[in-house]
Amino acid sequence: MTILIFLLVLSFLVFITEMGHYLAARHVGVRVESFSIGFPPRVWSKRIGETEYMVSAIPLGGYVRLFGQNTMDEDPSDPRNYASKTILQRLYILVAGPLANLLLALLFMPLVYWMGTPAPAYLNEIPEIRSVQAGSLAESMGLEGGELILKVNGQETFSWQAVNDQISAIPPGENLVLEYERAGRIQQAQVPIREFYQAGGAGWNPVIPPVVGNLVSGAPAERAGLASGDRILRINETLIGDWTDISKTVQDLHPDGIAPQPLTVAVDRGGESWEFELTPYQDSDSGRLLIGMSMGMVVQSHSLGEAIVKGSDRLVSMVVSTFTFIGQMLSGNGSVDELGGPVRIGMVIGEAAESGWTNLFFMVAVISLQLGIFNLLPIPALDGGHILMLAMEKVKGSPLSVAMRERTQMIGFSVLIMLMLFVTYNDLLQVWD
Repeated sequence: MTILIFLLVLSFLVFITEMGHYLAARHVGVRVESFSIGFPPRVWSKRIGETEYMVSAIPLGGYVRLFGQNTMDEDPSDPRNYASKTILQRLYILVAGPLANLLLALLFMPLVYWMGTPAPAYLNEIPEIRSVQAGSLAESMGLEGGELILKVNGQETFSWQAVNDQISAIPPGENLVLEYERAGRIQQAQVPIREFYQAGGAGWNPVIPPVVGNLVSGAPAERAGLASGDRILRINETLIGDWTDISKTVQDLHPDGIAPQPLTVAVDRGGESWEFELTPYQDSDSGRLLIGMSMGMVVQSHSLGEAIVKGSDRLVSMVVSTFTFIGQMLSGNGSVDELGGPVRIGMVIGEAAESGWTNLFFMVAVISLQLGIFNLLPIPALDGGHILMLAMEKVKGSPLSVAMRERTQMIGFSVLIMLMLFVTYNDLLQVWD
């Protein structure tokens, strides 16, 4: 099923890319000879008018073959020939494919926020601070833990979500003004909002009710009988008042060198007390003892206007992160472990599909964005490489020689094949580990 969903998503994204090229070519009068989803060998084809539409066997891309785009059939005198079009018209055809992917991402990401995104349930709880991190901005503001946030810049805040929304709405250059209650006394603190972002947040830890959210299939918590919505009251004789107390208690009850021991977990379920016995397991990566559950989650949906703003902001952030990563790789400061190929992409898409439509749409938006950006990179054989050659043609004042274009294309295809083999090998190593 994972493979099937991966192929469907990839084929859909390739279709969007090639449809962009196809529509732009038709718009400026270039004859489209073939439109293929996938690379040869051909599996199915049908000719409609002057275009042959195909589905091919290798689903790792696709192509639109334009009359005159190949050096063998260039004819600047034929008005239906790609070579007869102006540089601006050819640029329009080349850019249309990646632009279609970027527009798809711009459509799907707001759709994700409109449908609703998973968020920790504590965001709907009253904004009570449990503790503050040493050396944090919150500590410099005089917060210690135990405060209840009442207002942010004069706006009342009845939940952590409201606190986050109010802080994000503060214009650059202004102050974050916090009104809070501590031990029955109302106090105020403020700090320039730029310091909040420079510090990466305030550094406070919210009170998170110890309510069970999702259970890991087959893990001790599920096998013992715990259910989503249970409020953890006690583990053995230790009272649990916050979600973070659960992991700490499990670790404290198993000092170094002691094998996992059975635990008694008391919960409140619908006003009734229940007790379950379970034995934690040790995570192979972190070495920590786990019982297999996560905190409560809720689905937060937004109005169409809010979804457009939030989706657009998320895409801008991703674009910045993508170019930052590319810069790090070019400067030698990036890690190849962060590169993902078809195997890892397929796994991520499969996991997203299992968790619901929202996550699947989110991954479609992310991959479409990355595909659009990647295709615009100035690498021969990609759209960005063709655009680079158009720019060189403009500077030169005449078309580049056929030999140079063919040699450049061959180098580009070789680089892409080596890159594909490398990221696939890297994927397999990651999966094996």
